[in-house]
Amino acid sequence: MRNYPECKTVDVVENWHGIELPDPYTWLRDKDDPEVRDFVARENAYTDAYFADRGVDEKIAQLKATQLPENYMTVEPLGAGYVTSRSTDGGGYDIAVLDADFNEAGTLKDLPGLGDLELFRALPAPGRTDIIGLFAQHMGAARPSVVVYDLEREEPVFKADGTFSIAWSRATGKIYYALTESSLETHECRSSWRCYDPATGIEETLFAPDENYIIAYVEMSGDGRWALFGAAGDYSRALWYACDTATGAVHRLSEAPEAWQYIDTTADGHCFVSTSANDHGEVVAVANDGTRRTVLAPQDRFFLTGGFSCAGKLYALALEDVSARLIDVATGEAIELPDPMGELSVAGKDDARAFLSFQSFTMPPCILAFDGERFEKVYATSDATHPDIVVEQHFAPSTGDGTLIPYQLVRARDAKPDGTAPALMYAYGGYNSPTLPWYTELVSMTEVPRWVEAGGVYVQLNLRGGSEYGPAWHEAGMLDSKRHCYEDFIGVTEQLIEDGWTRAGNIGIVGCSNGGLLMSALVTMRPDLWGCVIDSVPQTDMIHVADDDRGPMYITEYGDPRASKEMFEYLLSYSPYFNVREVAYPPTYIQTGECDNNVPPYHGKKFAARMQAATTGDAPILLRVLAHGSHNRGGTPDEFWHTIAEMHLFLEEHLEGIGSC
Repeated sequence: MRNYPECKTVDVVENWHGIELPDPYTWLRDKDDPEVRDFVARENAYTDAYFADRGVDEKIAQLKATQLPENYMTVEPLGAGYVTSRSTDGGGYDIAVLDADFNEAGTLKDLPGLGDLELFRALPAPGRTDIIGLFAQHMGAARPSVVVYDLEREEPVFKADGTFSIAWSRATGKIYYALTESSLETHECRSSWRCYDPATGIEETLFAPDENYIIAYVEMSGDGRWALFGAAGDYSRALWYACDTATGAVHRLSEAPEAWQYIDTTADGHCFVSTSANDHGEVVAVANDGTRRTVLAPQDRFFLTGGFSCAGKLYALALEDVSARLIDVATGEAIELPDPMGELSVAGKDDARAFLSFQSFTMPPCILAFDGERFEKVYATSDATHPDIVVEQHFAPSTGDGTLIPYQLVRARDAKPDGTAPALMYAYGGYNSPTLPWYTELVSMTEVPRWVEAGGVYVQLNLRGGSEYGPAWHEAGMLDSKRHCYEDFIGVTEQLIEDGWTRAGNIGIVGCSNGGLLMSALVTMRPDLWGCVIDSVPQTDMIHVADDDRGPMYITEYGDPRASKEMFEYLLSYSPYFNVREVAYPPTYIQTGECDNNVPPYHGKKFAARMQAATTGDAPILLRVLAHGSHNRGGTPDEFWHTIAEMHLFLEEHLEGIGSC
């Protein structure tokens, strides 16, 4: 048995609907408590000691030498060139300025007057080079901020906190944004839509409904005349409004919340991808009075996910069995992409072209410029090819209700199903967010081809709770159907073992955030299956998650334990922290960050403490708490590299048959 850092327990028992619920580690909720700080220091020291002779520095050097270059995530016109948001080698983001040929001409790093704001997207004002909109976030803030920055004077001229969405109007020269504030007393949110005019310095509130909307969106028509406002009460549907920026008139486009994704406004009306009436989706044009007509009828092969306009035409993004497709709305035909099993998203637009981000399990991320006729690769992170790697899609029955769950198996062409290969498995399963064919696994930053070439198989699962097969797929993995996600994952795992691609105890599983909840639930439900667990920024206490800063948003996905005894009992049935028991747990690496207000760090701390106290085996249960870690960034660059190196070493140590990855 390992000698873990001592952690006290307290005699706290809460009453929920007449049920007594002990919470012995509740004192770990206050990250500023000196005793909690001491606990964290001792846990980090324990983790340091574990890795002390395992070659962390050597692994960091290896990763830095082999990791892909920065990945361009957005591309927006700025003067004769472009500005791009990109991921950096330290796990964060910065803003690069590019010339017309996509060569780097400078950065917007360390702009004066921004303090601790971390930039992660730039949105230039149309037709201007002196004013730029910045999407940024204060360290530890639960919501981003919008900043209007004067590049010539080198100072911010406007800032608003609590926004998830911004857009410029080329017609008015104003920036439009949506603000959201939460109340932990009422467990509700209030949203408003506003604009700021750099020419006058005036901020206006355009629309502020009284209803509970957890997220507010703003989209802008290509000509800048129409601002589209989305007011979402959950992660699936929203009420939509169209604001005429010339007059300020606001038109309600729907009587009830709709599952719409805005494309653009044309002579036909405001065009959306709609999955309200059909999970496969259709393109509809909506008039200001709410009347609508179908522009593209549902297609049996495709599940529409969004769209864009280019060269006077509309295009829809779609999935076909979780692989990206690009659809010409006028013809309904699919346009060939560089890889038949890939991921496609809109990175930005200029006056002539749309910029699309594309990648697959075997094709590194690139930016494609699309002019309505052809693609041009204008940026690539790497020219690497992997002809000896095979990508297959399979389906396995969920252990709960037998629903067939899709998953992608990435393996060497000559791999044999003899049960010897170590498997690395990734999934998310929540918030209407799809899990797509990405070149790099998102938690340990393991490049999929490198894992396979080192001797493993890689498996990516499309659990219910995501949007891969439309709204019904999401709804089947939320609220009182949330357990389906865990049953889906276990069903795929058992199928992999039965098919001979791996064996129990030689499987590494990785996930973060809602995917961290997934990891935590899986390790408590089926500890016998896993050889190694990487559990990043996890939600683990599902009874108190409603009290978190984003609790009013979370309860729309998970449910509120206060609402009824039935919902409380359902949440309790899978809440990882409350389901820790005396059993031999597999090697588990839990990582959280002190500046994470999205998923507060107490979740990881309470879970780690309880697992360490309960485990009957000697497999390591490690807790890594990053002093500067937030939800989407692994702390400082040094903290990021150190943590990623530890994750890699942990996988390599506890899975048999994997080389250095």
